Amino acid sequence: NGLGELVYFRTYSRINPTTGKREAWKDTVERVVNGCFTMQEKWIQDNCLGWDENQAQKDAQEMYQRIFSMKFLPPGRGLWAMGTSLTEERGLFAALNNCAFVSTENIGTLEGDHPTGLSPASPFTFTMDASMLGVGVGFDTLGAG
Repeated sequence: NGLGELVYFRTYSRINPTTGKREAWKDTVERVVNGCFTMQEKWIQDNCLGWDENQAQKDAQEMYQRIFSMKFLPPGRGLWAMGTSLTEERGLFAALNNCAFVSTENIGTLEGDHPTGLSPASPFTFTMDASMLGVGVGFDTLGAG
């Protein structure tokens, strides 16, 4: 469908840094699957859970086929950011989130070197950081006054 293709190329297809060309669907799927399994492998190895390369290859191939044929799709944020320099090099996995929430309820009790590492500016810096990654941030006004 023409509209779906337009949205895909506008939103999810990336410019390949090696070739300088825009991704085709097969390239996007490969980037996303590789990104998922790179993240999974790192987590499993960091937690000493025993990475099984053969099983991972089998699962990755199945995931590729299912996404490619649109039997299932990751969230749009995953299509947009997974396997890019945002996640692979910079570790900004928050870019995979659609939305977030921050409360201002305790803003009046936070001072300079608070043991939690929070300051009165924390809700605002979180909102700015998340917004710069494309995450929609909701908030309350419980700290108003």
